[in-house]
Amino acid sequence: METWRPPRLRGNPLTRDSDRRERLALLVAVTVVVLTAPFAALLGDRVHQWQERLAVSQQDTRTAVTATLLADAPPPAGYPESGTARVEAEWPLPGGGTATGEVTAQRGAVAGDAAPIWIDENGAPAAPPVTAETAVVNGVTTGALSWAAVMGLCGLGFWLYRRMLDRRRRDDWSDAWDRFDSRHTPF
Repeated sequence: METWRPPRLRGNPLTRDSDRRERLALLVAVTVVVLTAPFAALLGDRVHQWQERLAVSQQDTRTAVTATLLADAPPPAGYPESGTARVEAEWPLPGGGTATGEVTAQRGAVAGDAAPIWIDENGAPAAPPVTAETAVVNGVTTGALSWAAVMGLCGLGFWLYRRMLDRRRRDDWSDAWDRFDSRHTPF
C-alpha cells in the first residue's frame, strides 16, 4: 500500500535538480518570514515602551504657554491660504519673568496675536510632548515595517535566485537541443 504524500513532494522522475533547489529556496524564504514575525512584534513593542517612557518624561518637563507675537507674520502664500512662519514673540516663564525668541505662528498673524507654544524646563520653545497614541502608532509602524522589510528582502532574494535557476535551465535546455540536433542531422 502506497502512503499518501502531497502532490508537490512526490518523487517525480521529471523533476530536475534545479526544481528541487527552487522548492527549497521557497521553503527557506517562507520559514524566515514566519519566524521573524515574533521578532518584529517584539521590536515594535520595545519602540512602544520607549515612546511611552519618552511621553511621560516630556509631559513632566514641558509646559504649554501662550506667546504674544512682537512682529507681524508674513502674509499667506499660495492656495489654500495657510501655513506657518517663524516670528519674534514673547512668552511667560513658569517661574516668573518672560522670554523672547522666534516661535511658529500662522501666516498672516499680526503683532499682539496669541500663539500657543510648548516650552521646556529652561523656558526654550520645544516640540509638543509625545502622546500615548503616538507611542502606539510608532510601535505598530516599526514592527510592521520591519516585518515588511524582511518579507521584501526574502521575496527579492527568492526572485533573484529563481531568475538564476531559470537562466541555468534555459542554458541546459539549449545545450540539450544542440546535442540532440548534432546527433540527428544528416549533415
